[in-house]
Amino acid sequence: MNKLFVFDLDDTLIDNVHDYAEPILQACGIIIAELGNRAPHVSAIVSLEEELDLKRRAETNPVTGKPFGYSMARFPGTLTETYRVICRKAGVTPDEAVAERLYGVGLGAFNPERYSKNIKPDAGRVIKFLRSQGDSVMLCTAGDPEVQMKKIAALKSAGIVFEAVEIVDKKTPEAFHSLALGYGVHSLYSVGNNYNSDIVPSFEAGYRGIYIPVETWETLGKMDEIISQVEWKRCLVFKSLSDILVNYAGLR
Repeated sequence: MNKLFVFDLDDTLIDNVHDYAEPILQACGIIIAELGNRAPHVSAIVSLEEELDLKRRAETNPVTGKPFGYSMARFPGTLTETYRVICRKAGVTPDEAVAERLYGVGLGAFNPERYSKNIKPDAGRVIKFLRSQGDSVMLCTAGDPEVQMKKIAALKSAGIVFEAVEIVDKKTPEAFHSLALGYGVHSLYSVGNNYNSDIVPSFEAGYRGIYIPVETWETLGKMDEIISQVEWKRCLVFKSLSDILVNYAGLR
């Protein structure tokens, strides 16, 4: 029986985690150079940035009136806010030129030149193999549509295309159900690196999971706990995309 595979994008088909790491480290250097011994230790700057970025996901963007969520505006603004908070604690007036420079550094995380280089080595091979077996391959990704479309364009340039693409604010059972319409006789699989956001919402829509763990800033230090929560009867755990090829014969 033919199968339907719905793939996640970030850190599943395209490496994403270090897109943010490099600007964060660059921002730390700028803040330390600007404030000298009034700046906290670099580890404290990184921790503050992570705390603020997580908080800002739920905050309202005053320009759009909507939550920042995974929008492109959130991360650069977090770097400037990190600088402002540190200045406030140090009793220093923030330099607006430095704040603008930090915002520009944050935008560097979304440089399209990164995306082609960051495509997972086995992504194209796996997608082509599944198609050769008569399977359907789709994409469901959460994030800023402008950013995600650039990543999808990079995949297309590498010959990786999909029957359908859904860019959502958050993955839900309804989103997975919508993608599966017309595929009722198929075996359904959701493939992703985040168990709680990529895999769990698909269960209610009748999918099985293929979880390929990647430790990101959201799951840092939590991987053992997450693995312990896996519903093994409904989810396979693989080390890499290539494991789909190795274990394909056993997928039902």
